[in-house]
Amino acid sequence: MNKLKEKHPGLSRNDLKVCAYLKLHFTSKQIAQLQNITVRGVEIHRYRLRKKLQVETELSLNDYLNTI
Repeated sequence: MNKLKEKHPGLSRNDLKVCAYLKLHFTSKQIAQLQNITVRGVEIHRYRLRKKLQVETELSLNDYLNTI
């Protein structure tokens, strides 16, 4: 998490939570239950997170987080 914060200092607390869940290989459904939001809300958050991290569409967000 520290490396992620150093590389992307503009991430919010909620962004970091979603990154942690993704790194733990949680599904969108599991994340939605933990954050008390809809699955669609999680998908939107993942899309916005991908834009903030500037991850290309060819690369999985999980793969990117695992390389950090």
